Amino acid sequence: MKVTDDSRVKKRHTILVASLTLNLILTVSAVYLVNQNSTLADRLSELDSRTGELSKELYSLQQRYELAQYQLQYYKSWGEKYWNSTGYEPSTSGLVGRSSINIVAVREIQTTPFEISYEGVVITVEVEIRRGEGRLLINTQPKIGIDLQASGQTAVAVVQALTGVSFEKTDTILTVRAESEVEIVDGPSAGAAITVCMIAALQNRTTNPSVFITGTVNSDGTIGKVGGITYKALAAAKKGASLFLVPPGQINLTIMIPKEESPIPGVTIVRYEEAHINLQQFLSEQGYDVKVNETRSIIDAYSEFVD
Repeated sequence: MKVTDDSRVKKRHTILVASLTLNLILTVSAVYLVNQNSTLADRLSELDSRTGELSKELYSLQQRYELAQYQLQYYKSWGEKYWNSTGYEPSTSGLVGRSSINIVAVREIQTTPFEISYEGVVITVEVEIRRGEGRLLINTQPKIGIDLQASGQTAVAVVQALTGVSFEKTDTILTVRAESEVEIVDGPSAGAAITVCMIAALQNRTTNPSVFITGTVNSDGTIGKVGGITYKALAAAKKGASLFLVPPGQINLTIMIPKEESPIPGVTIVRYEEAHINLQQFLSEQGYDVKVNETRSIIDAYSEFVD
């Protein structure tokens, strides 16, 4: 009887030890899994945050690409025209006149180490035509990171072709004025406005300050596409624009809009999705009453700027 009791005690002891060992193993495993889960959650949060940064960086790069693409097309066409040009024959003596026009452009803002944002800006260009030696002179006040040399050269050629007036015995002075130093990233998009202003200067006429235009100017007097139109439209609207002229096919646009997501509590990431908009409706939704028209040629655009 005693042997049997001892045997039962031993079995119970063995079971107890095994149970305690198993519980200890399970407890250690549970602690390990909890720690692993916390580590993975932290890693997921870090990855989500990085994804958001990369998404913003990708959006900035897409904006840069769009602006650069239009500028590259413009410079290519201008270079080909300049290379093949045989010049213009003088048709009259030099004329004297001046005018000014508002132009809209896009400037680049470094908001974070991983993000670049863009903003529309309005600057003023004054065109003065004096008797001279056929030079194109560009003056910026204050320092403005904008390339107007190609746009100015094309504008001179187009104005000569459209008006029959030779600039051979005149100097054309472009003075660009801004409220502060800005880094403009799309100089060619001012080409259409500069051309309109040159024609107005030849006639000593003023341009309507409530009319704005964006677009490159092609050698045949047509207006070419540009990037960053929504930024420019908003800048023009804030300056009191009543009419905003855009290149053909750009009143309806595809833009990227931010969309916030929270995959886990406390973590927010921003992704960008395509959206199709009408520019005039877009401005209306922003609280601005601005008419938006497409314009194909400098002649059509000029008629909107002068009475």
